Order: sequence, then structure tokens, then C-alpha cells
Amino acid sequence: MRYAPLLALLIAGASLAAPCAAAGEAIVSPWTDFREAKVRLVAATPIRPGAPLSAGLEIRLAEGFKTYWRSPGDSGVPPVFDFSRSSGLEAVTVRFPMPETFDDGAGGRAWGYKSSVVLPIEAQVTALPARLDLKLDFAVCGTMCIPLSGELRLEAATAGPAEAASAAALAFWRGRVPEPASALSPPLAATRLPGDPPRYRILLPFPGDAAELAVFAEANGFLETLTIAPAGTGLAEITLRGEPMPGTGRLGPVRLTYGDRHRAFERVIDLDGLAALP
Repeated sequence: MRYAPLLALLIAGASLAAPCAAAGEAIVSPWTDFREAKVRLVAATPIRPGAPLSAGLEIRLAEGFKTYWRSPGDSGVPPVFDFSRSSGLEAVTVRFPMPETFDDGAGGRAWGYKSSVVLPIEAQVTALPARLDLKLDFAVCGTMCIPLSGELRLEAATAGPAEAASAAALAFWRGRVPEPASALSPPLAATRLPGDPPRYRILLPFPGDAAELAVFAEANGFLETLTIAPAGTGLAEITLRGEPMPGTGRLGPVRLTYGDRHRAFERVIDLDGLAALP
């Protein structure tokens, strides 16, 4: 792995206290180019005290490069965000759109994004002037993985209104953030199958075409999706295989993210309490 030098990104973004543009528009910082990727901050307007802030970190990758989801799959480096130096904001949260699967170059499968992505950033504006300070660590991978690190700041007043495509891109990727699946009917059902390592058969409520369904399972250990098949109207049957981290004995809460190119969902399930079928 080649290690890039520490890069200081001081992005002079749109002022959170500036006069608001019309609803449906966005303001952006200038692009900062790493060669393998370029990044900028996007903020939807209007922005008011007491209202939610809708912003995003836009990443455009050079041809042949990928970057990673919050869980990178078999290999890779997930992004890390530190907002501790922000002011006038609270409850700052990064949302992750539905990822895709790609070859990690070492015989495994990685989870992340190719070409471009906007990671939505949500916060509550408590006072003006507000400042969004982000210390960012992320990685991009082509034939080798390259960690990048920097500081991004969304404040004071050097950026102008963005092209209409910026607001559209932020809205598109916000729409790709998985929805809570708890309201879907019928409810999820899970069974533990015999074998070592254990396998789990899960009936997922899914209002789409199971042939286009992708499933990502996160746990305290290793889980992989073996099969996905239709199981009747509004249902898909998936089979997972995996085991807990050595020495723990438990997978812990398992977070399932699943969906297709139209809609994605997320739910947390317990697989540790299932008795194995005879």
C-alpha cells in the first residue's frame, strides 16, 4: 500500500450565515483535486437557525478508482469523520447511500462506490454563524490503495451558487440512503440452518424484483450472502453464512442493508438467539 502524505484541505465553502438561495438550489466549495479523486462540499439552501442542515461530501473518482462504504467488505478502508471542532451545529451525522460490490483485487469482494458519490451530511443548526468542521480520512483504491487525510470547512463566504446539477446530485444520493424497514409487511423471519460455519435463512420483505436485490450484512464477525431468491409476492429469501469474531461467541446485532437501484432499506436483526434446525 502506498501512503499519501498528509494533505491539508481547507475548503472555503458556502457561508452558513449567508443570504439563502431559492429552495431547491445548492451552494458548493471549489473542487480540491487529489489526482486519484477530487472532493467538495455541497450545501442545500435555505439554511436557518433551528432548522436542519442538509449538506454533503461529494467525491468524484478518477477512472479505475473506488472508495469505500462504512463497512468495506473483504478488504479496504472505511472513511472516518471527526466533526468535533464544528460550532453552531449539533447532531452532525453522515449518511451512507446504498453501496455496490466490486472486486477488491485480492480475490475478495469489497463494498463501496465507483465513479462518484455524495455522502449526505445532516445536522441541526443551533446558532449563526455556524461552522461545519470535518477532519476526513478516507481511501481510494485502483491497483493499490491510497489513504488520504485532510480538513474540510464549510463557512465563510467564498463560494457562489452551484449549477442546478449540484442540488440534483445531493437530492439523488439522499434518495439512495436506505429507509428503515421496520414498517414493511410481512415481518422478517429467520432460521438457523445446520452446518459449520452456521448458515442463516432469512425471509426479507422487499417490494421489488428479488432478481435485482443486493444484500450487505454487518456484524461482530464475518457474514457473507450466499444466495438471493424470490419467495413470493413482496418477499425475498436470502442465505447468509458466517461466524462471530474469534473469542466473542456472538455476532451481536446484525445490520442488514438491502435494495435495488430504485429503493433501499435497512434493519437490525438478532441471529445469536436462533436455535439450529435439526
